[in-house]
Amino acid sequence: MTPQPTVGEIVAITTIDSDPLLLVSSASDDHVTGVLLADLPTGPLRRLQASNPDTATRRQLAQTINRTDDRTSFTVPHTDYALVERDSSRPNPFAGGEN
Repeated sequence: MTPQPTVGEIVAITTIDSDPLLLVSSASDDHVTGVLLADLPTGPLRRLQASNPDTATRRQLAQTINRTDDRTSFTVPHTDYALVERDSSRPNPFAGGEN
């Protein structure tokens, strides 16, 4: 079983072929809610990149994003995600195109 993430951690949604990355903004006993990293504007995404592995910064970003209404959040059951940053096993976790 995948350990339950905390606010600010990043998970991959495993039920979608591309395993999109989700910044966790809240967690409960049966699911996590967060914002897709692909939906973040350049500024917050660069702060996340620079914070590796500063989880305090990640938690602050997740809480701020959770308070905004202009981002779509996703709720994912615990069975449908995998942590990607605790063991740092994912190469270039924030790799992607520039905005």
